[in-house]
Amino acid sequence: MQRHRRVKKQSYVKISWVVIAVILILCFTFFIIFHTAERPMTIARGQTETIAKKYAGLRDVNSFYTSNLGKTYYSVSGIDNKNKNVFVIVAKKGGTVTVINSSSGISEQQAKDVIQRQKHPSKFNGIGLTLIKSKPYWVASYMNSKGRLCFTTISFKNGQIYKSIENI
Repeated sequence: MQRHRRVKKQSYVKISWVVIAVILILCFTFFIIFHTAERPMTIARGQTETIAKKYAGLRDVNSFYTSNLGKTYYSVSGIDNKNKNVFVIVAKKGGTVTVINSSSGISEQQAKDVIQRQKHPSKFNGIGLTLIKSKPYWVASYMNSKGRLCFTTISFKNGQIYKSIENI
């Protein structure tokens, strides 16, 4: 009888180790997949910060944004060497650098407030700075009350809605 009990205990221990090993392998796999998926954006952020520091004299970086409306732009906000708050917008292709004084337009939060008042989103997905005809605009992605994806482009200068795409 004791021999039979020992065999059951050994098989239970083996199964436990197999389950633990499978869980560890799955966790490691998810970590690798997530890290690989985030890598291009991490590289873009690093490159944008380097360009902003080199060409715009950015000293401290506060936020990183990305937008894609036909052209991809990466942008950062921060403080330059003259202690002014600025936005630096870098085109993905060509690397054109545009520096904008943040006091010359609305902030990210003000842009979100405009959308909140006029469009009543249920959730914000993201917001970023872009250039349209060499002028800065905020582009926000959000879910409306029906759970549909929407995009709204807001003028950086005056906070007016330039264009909306709804119910995608």
